[in-house]
Amino acid sequence: MIRRTPLVALAAGWAALVFGQNQANEGRAWLDANQEPAALNVTGLWQGGEWGRISLNQRDGGRRIIGTGDGWDISGVVSGNNVYLLFFHKEKIAYSAKLTAESPALLTGVYASGLLSSNSKTRPLRLSK
Repeated sequence: MIRRTPLVALAAGWAALVFGQNQANEGRAWLDANQEPAALNVTGLWQGGEWGRISLNQRDGGRRIIGTGDGWDISGVVSGNNVYLLFFHKEKIAYSAKLTAESPALLTGVYASGLLSSNSKTRPLRLSK
């Protein structure tokens, strides 16, 4: 008979690896590295294909973004025409994305597991209004 306690511990350890980066520390530093004034406002409901519906809110004239989508909490920043997003759960980052505004109703770019870096394996992401 398999005991549940070792399985729960194993699952918790796996989750710590997958969701290992902390949104409050590493995530804020990643977002704060992008300092240009916002050139667009992304407030609204976006369609993200396999990501489903994503709701983003940005204060007029502000750079910070908060939102939700497909079971994730989202925080981000607009820097120029670029949008940087963190998808997290309970303060642990699962994915990050860098998108560029192709138009007021279309954002395209890439996302990766954890924090996006030059070494990240990326996948395309397209959000449309």
